[in-house]
Amino acid sequence: MPINKKGYFVSFEGIDGSGKSTQINFIKSFFSVKTNQKVLFTREPGGTTEAEFIRKLVINSETNISWEVKTEILLLFAARYEHYKKVIKPAMDQGKLIICDRFIDSTIAYQCNGKKELKDFCYHLSKLLLSDFMPDLTILLDISPKLTLGRIKERNISNRYDKKSLEFFKNVRNEYINIAKEFSRVKVFNGEIRKEEISKQIISLILKNNQKC
Repeated sequence: MPINKKGYFVSFEGIDGSGKSTQINFIKSFFSVKTNQKVLFTREPGGTTEAEFIRKLVINSETNISWEVKTEILLLFAARYEHYKKVIKPAMDQGKLIICDRFIDSTIAYQCNGKKELKDFCYHLSKLLLSDFMPDLTILLDISPKLTLGRIKERNISNRYDKKSLEFFKNVRNEYINIAKEFSRVKVFNGEIRKEEISKQIISLILKNNQKC
């Protein structure tokens, strides 16, 4: 049964260093002068106190824990469920525009490693916990994995994915491209062009698609 959506949910995706945070900050600046816009900015894993706690368990570079893949997926969905029930769904019911840094596509790309069994597991959890709730629009910022490694080295803050290999990011990027081919909600942007130019394209697309906020 389709979900009755009042708001509009936009997720941002991409491999590490793709420029998601930069583009979300551009959107914040743009909508800050649009006083009639009800916009919520949030992130995954995170968005609530409980989900932020799980975030530390999963991605903190100082946590010397090696999870089983399905355990890690379950933790991410536990965080997502908290986020959805306490933040996303109420905001959707209030008719807000929601901008979220990562959602289910990140779990598919990063944790599933192209394995059908793990993808099916994720989509089953999504149906069970979220009633198949999906973004209305997904912005995928695509950059080369080599550029990712270069940008990661320039960061002041690190997480455990910053230690991953070039091959790992190649696999994640390929999975993102596969997701984009499968779902029409996913729009791919070249994350290697001028960030101001990308911002104009993204904001234009959000305004065009979101007629409710």
